Amino acid sequence: ISAFGGIWGIEAKEAVFNAWDPEKPKDYDNFNPFERNLDGAMSDENGCFPGESRGYKVPNRPDASWAIMQEEAKKMDEIKKDPKYGLSGKPGCYSLKWQEKLGAPP
Repeated sequence: ISAFGGIWGIEAKEAVFNAWDPEKPKDYDNFNPFERNLDGAMSDENGCFPGESRGYKVPNRPDASWAIMQEEAKKMDEIKKDPKYGLSGKPGCYSLKWQEKLGAPP
């Protein structure tokens, strides 16, 4: 996320989502940043989930305000129209065992 000033905001997440290939196995670079785990948590910039995945890092989050949140909600409405948005059961989607064959996160 260095291209986004190290901030794990909507722009960085949208770039990761656009690059995500659900037909390839989920890894630290190939994941849906809008997907939630079974506890409803969102991932960090490596696709790791708090309290569940090895190597979870608390992300640097962007500033927030009512106006920013309203703009992000509009962006999310557009992102949700993408057929990839609600996918499940694909190799690139969340599962409890997604890290089994991976080393430590970067």
